[in-house]
Amino acid sequence: MALNPKCPNCGSGRVQLSNETSKHGCFWMLVFGIYYFMWIIIKWTIGLMILVYYDWWMAIIKACLGKGYVWQSGRWFSARKRVFYCHDCGYNFRG
Repeated sequence: MALNPKCPNCGSGRVQLSNETSKHGCFWMLVFGIYYFMWIIIKWTIGLMILVYYDWWMAIIKACLGKGYVWQSGRWFSARKRVFYCHDCGYNFRG
């Protein structure tokens, strides 16, 4: 997303970023902990593959063209969901 994202519903620039994080308790970790740990390993493996096979090459190509590049693998490594809320129409969208 750009620095000043616009609402895809109404086109307004008055949007607010909200970081959503999910936290689980001890009981959840005891029941689903091994599956969650395996998902984290798979997620990091996919993120590293995107970093090596796509991001580095696109960053080199964009640097040769004199343009900037937004790294795509960063979304795989962060646990935050970026949700934008529009103040004019009340629409929320992921960024």
